[in-house]
Amino acid sequence: MTDIKKRLNRLKKTPERLQEIKREIEYLESNPIPSQQFENSPRSNSNRNTAEDRTVSAVDRLAELKAEYGACLDESWELRKAIESLSDPLDNLVIRLFYINGNSWDEVARTLRVSKATIQRARTRAMKELDELLGG
Repeated sequence: MTDIKKRLNRLKKTPERLQEIKREIEYLESNPIPSQQFENSPRSNSNRNTAEDRTVSAVDRLAELKAEYGACLDESWELRKAIESLSDPLDNLVIRLFYINGNSWDEVARTLRVSKATIQRARTRAMKELDELLGG
């Protein structure tokens, strides 16, 4: 059950994380890769090509970010599909409003016009069912 809680909490933060990744990808793709500057006097005794190292590092980071972006989307879609397949409509709404829409528990209770205890019971039922659906 702890795993499903962690996954749902990540789902809640997914939009912000996707935005962060997207901004970093855009930054890496839009900025030209720095070239090596040649001057009359050498700055160090090393023959290492630091411009090439920075380029390789940027390309590697770009690949990591794209993989992380895809993994975030995949997990988000998997969880959303599982939430949609919950058997009780109240459970579905409670989980959607809290974890996808980002409402507080008070807002969820007001929106659905039910007590906080009802919201907590629906959340507990939904967590158990999601745990079973996702093979936890």
